[in-house]
Amino acid sequence: MNVSISAAWRRSALWVAAAAVAIVILATRLELSFDLSAFFPQQTTLAHDVLIEQIRNGPGSRLMVMGISGAPADELAEASDQLKQALSVDPAFVTVLNGEFSEDTTQTPEPVNSYYLLMRDVDYSRSALQRTLQLRLQDLAFGGGSALLQLIARDPFLVTLDILERLSPVDMTGDMWFAADGSAVLMAETHAASIDIAAQADAVDTVRQALAALPATTPLKIDITGVGAFSVELRQTIRAEATKRSILAGAALILVLLVVFRNPRLLLLAALPIGTGFLAGLALVSLLFDTVHGITLAFGFTLLGIAVDYPLHLFSHAQHDSGRSAIRRIWPTMRLGVISTAIAYLALVFSGSQGLAQLGVFTAGGVVVAMLATRTWLPLFLDGRQAPPATESAAQQTPELRYLTAIVVLIAALFAIYRTVGAGLWDDNLSSLSPVPVERLSADRALRSATVTPDMRYQLVLHNSSLDALLRDSQAVDLLLADAVDDGLLENWQSVSQLLPSREDQERRQNAIPDQEILRSRLGEALVGTPFRADAFESFAANASLAKSLPPLIPADIAATPLRSWLDSHLLQLSGQWVALVSVVHPAAADLAERVGQWDVAVDFVDLQASSVDLMRDYRNGARKTILAAALIIIGLLWYVRGQFRQTLWIGLTVTSALAITVAVVTTLHSSLTVIHLVALLLVLGLGLDYALFLSRSESLPERRATDKGVLACATSTTLAFGILAGSSIPVLKFLGLTVAAGSAANFLIAWSGSRLQRRSAS
Repeated sequence: MNVSISAAWRRSALWVAAAAVAIVILATRLELSFDLSAFFPQQTTLAHDVLIEQIRNGPGSRLMVMGISGAPADELAEASDQLKQALSVDPAFVTVLNGEFSEDTTQTPEPVNSYYLLMRDVDYSRSALQRTLQLRLQDLAFGGGSALLQLIARDPFLVTLDILERLSPVDMTGDMWFAADGSAVLMAETHAASIDIAAQADAVDTVRQALAALPATTPLKIDITGVGAFSVELRQTIRAEATKRSILAGAALILVLLVVFRNPRLLLLAALPIGTGFLAGLALVSLLFDTVHGITLAFGFTLLGIAVDYPLHLFSHAQHDSGRSAIRRIWPTMRLGVISTAIAYLALVFSGSQGLAQLGVFTAGGVVVAMLATRTWLPLFLDGRQAPPATESAAQQTPELRYLTAIVVLIAALFAIYRTVGAGLWDDNLSSLSPVPVERLSADRALRSATVTPDMRYQLVLHNSSLDALLRDSQAVDLLLADAVDDGLLENWQSVSQLLPSREDQERRQNAIPDQEILRSRLGEALVGTPFRADAFESFAANASLAKSLPPLIPADIAATPLRSWLDSHLLQLSGQWVALVSVVHPAAADLAERVGQWDVAVDFVDLQASSVDLMRDYRNGARKTILAAALIIIGLLWYVRGQFRQTLWIGLTVTSALAITVAVVTTLHSSLTVIHLVALLLVLGLGLDYALFLSRSESLPERRATDKGVLACATSTTLAFGILAGSSIPVLKFLGLTVAAGSAANFLIAWSGSRLQRRSAS
């Protein structure tokens, strides 16, 4: 006994040291991320590259949409104006809009303020100047005040108004934005990227504090949506969910252990492999990835429903024997089950999604370490003092594996799936991978609909390794699109060359600007017979002289200006290529696509909505192939180790039937499957293999009863843990929870009902 105690302490010291190493790794390496795009697939084509890049880092990801409610419309309008003014001067925001024009929105931002004469062709001839001044007199006759007079003095051709109108990100009708539910809507762009959660959280707090400081007579409420705001909400939700669900799942596990084994001491022992598995899995993810997604951390508590299977099997078989003797008997089966589960989850590494790859590494590493802790550590604390009844035979009992149960269940499940979904089994919308609840996405759409933002579904995509060559192509496309507008194929478009002309065009326009004295002379002649003062356009002449000497405009010059986000949405660098995006407004999609195909310029007409569906379809098909390969490897492994074709066939048929039942349940409740459900089905596969492997073993009657108790405890704890997860408000966790809970119950019922003992004599 002293030797046993000494061995237990030495082994405990080793495992505690290993846990300490994992904690040190986590303390130095763990960095959490709440990037909403982490579970999106990796890109495969240029269109997919563009789509994912815009979701992750595009200007749209920095937009914060706010809806103020809780008061009459006139009070909401006043609050909207006041909040806009308060946020416009805050350094956290680039721009703040609420639909109304204001003096601020008519100011000319850089680089338009300095480079406007290099962004458009201007005729500096005396006759052109005379016609232009007559037009400006007509404009002033209709009003406009000092602001318009100052603008005309520095830009009589109103080039800046043309540029800003083409660059406008929204339809500025002059009317304040109101949503269908009566909320006053504002849109703000943050300086911080959406993945900078700390900065986004500060921006959200700034908005709420600014609203609270308004002198409103009625308490106002505000709803803040957008990628950054959702990331902040997700961080808070994950923390709350992880705490709540872990407590509930832990309570369920305690209840199962007390009911089945009636030994509180086993609670502490069961926590050892679970805790070490969690630390090891998380440390492994921290080492292999730059950041750990919050969903991965929240997923950690589901190890309660997986890793607990190993100590439960050991506890059941050690009731009538020592722990070391019991683990030797069940070790071959346990090892096979763990290897199968690890193979299934390591397949996620090749899924094409960093988020899913993290879940795969975390789970595979966690279950392997939990199994090793169960194998080498726990047996030292179990002495199995309760002896089996003397009347029970130790003769081997061979299970009679019945196929009919699984076959009937499989046929019924397939029929149920067919009746429920028909041909629409899969949901290939990119939003199906979003961890944001559906109701929050709906709220975001409702608020955005009030801003009349342009539909970015259709875009033209150009790419080139040379920026200047790309800009020249973009200018050629501008001319072709102008013809398309005349032919009624679209209303308008936005392209990068409208803000950033090619170097060649900038130099040509610089050369077209007359010398300062010549321009002043022509202006003086054009002013004859007009009410303008002789020096009224001195600022225009000075601007022209400055523009003639400016260095060429480049993207870096725009990066530090308010127009950075506009440029970012129309010019990207991807994989060493410059990519230009041309946004088309209200196109006749089919006709415009046909016209684009006839152009000499290399340009692609892209439907981003169709591209997202294609991306998800390719992603899902790739994941299915990877998972199918993993399943075939597992079946081959089972056949190789067990060496019995009929037993392997029964195990495969049992697990397949349980998977079909699970799919029928999920599609009944969720209508269709997503890639997240596919991931959960991997875990269902691993659990089914574990149950079927143990229930198909040849063993004595006492051992068989211990097996039944262990498998029942495993199935109950897993079903409860993941059933608790199914109540999560985070879609990813909800899908995982429901799928695994249904699969665990189905696996146990089918395997247990299909396995019966056929007694043989000990002789």
